[in-house]
Amino acid sequence: MKMKWAKTFWVYLLVTAMIGVLSACGQSNNTNTASGNTGNTEQKQVVLSFMTTWSESDPFTGVYYKNAMAFEKANPDIKLDIETIPYNDYPVKLNTTAAGGNLPDLILMIGGGSMFEQIARSGALMPIDDMMGNWKEDFLPSSKIKEFNVDGKQYGIPGEVSYATVIYYNKKIMKDAGYTEFPTTYDAFKAMVKDLKAKNITPIAYGNKTGSVLLASLLSPLNERISGPDLYAKIKSGEQKFTDPDFMNALKDIKELSDIGAFNVDLNSIDNVQATNLFLSGNSAMYIDGSWGAKQISKDKAADLEVGFAVFPQIEGGKGSMSTMPGATNQGVVLNAKLDDAKKAAAEKFLQFMYSEESYQNIIRDGNMVPANVEAPADIDPLFKEMTGVLAGVKEITPVYDIVMPATVVTATKNGLQGLTTPGGSTPEAVAEELQKELGQ
Repeated sequence: MKMKWAKTFWVYLLVTAMIGVLSACGQSNNTNTASGNTGNTEQKQVVLSFMTTWSESDPFTGVYYKNAMAFEKANPDIKLDIETIPYNDYPVKLNTTAAGGNLPDLILMIGGGSMFEQIARSGALMPIDDMMGNWKEDFLPSSKIKEFNVDGKQYGIPGEVSYATVIYYNKKIMKDAGYTEFPTTYDAFKAMVKDLKAKNITPIAYGNKTGSVLLASLLSPLNERISGPDLYAKIKSGEQKFTDPDFMNALKDIKELSDIGAFNVDLNSIDNVQATNLFLSGNSAMYIDGSWGAKQISKDKAADLEVGFAVFPQIEGGKGSMSTMPGATNQGVVLNAKLDDAKKAAAEKFLQFMYSEESYQNIIRDGNMVPANVEAPADIDPLFKEMTGVLAGVKEITPVYDIVMPATVVTATKNGLQGLTTPGGSTPEAVAEELQKELGQ
């Protein structure tokens, strides 16, 4: 699943970069009626062309493909003409078809938010605001689908959500150390970290060899808890700077955690798989990763290892909330702006089916979090079910740092965080100044 997150991240970057060349004239002229015409029955069938990465054999998207096939079976008057593009080739294909005005009727957007904003603003996609009455707010909260909303218009609905930060902890180690409940305040969390260290227990296992893990799973939640959800937008707009107190305090918190021995000493030389193994072998009390880490932990853990889950704690006096989590939504299908009435009606049926309670339950059953308020099926992995229960209190998603910031700033931040967590390395002030310089403001 870590690969899935990494792949999604790179697709975000590639697509965002390439759609910059999308011209306003790149609207689809693919408006020909695609209904069959060889017989009376076929004449009534609406054919929707669909460009996607979904494949029956793909462990990450197979559940979506199967849901789509179930839709076809339930709606014989609608046929999906699916073009499956390999994951790594998808950004190029999307760019080519959009720029050439050849978008199909249905288009998968692997991620929402800034990734497809330029395509939507070009007028090539159809807003679906007039269809949103199919989903009630208490089933599909608007706070969890906003990455597919551009300038107040909804263009798609995500199939799943990936939270960037989940604290996994060893229940036995915690209990033996005197902790039967996980701290809900950051001060109490730090006190627990110091206590664990004093008892010769490595508090948190991290594998930050690539620099991306600390950035996504620690810097992002600290920034949210300290500054609220808008800090990155304010920094990008120039309203705030990296060197201002809000961002600086997050860097200082990471430096402090490092100085008090919160992490394994080799965190910047081992990868995330090795860090997971440290946790699973009982050599750390906690492990912090995204929600996607649960599948691997469930697969590899010993039968008698009891794993608990916690949301990143509240910072006293901070502007953020434990009901908010950095993360990303993905697997949304958007519509070509030039659909005729028959195709639009068929497409609405497709969206209703793909983002229904039953389809979301299939996605959960496959080990993924979903943006909808859906009861977890009884037959899912018990560990995953426990995590979904802990994260049920998350009501809002904020964008993660590496999706929002320019690539050069992201790289500088990864390097800076490695420096911060290396003995004798960088200071928070030096890291912040370097980031501000890289941003060019």
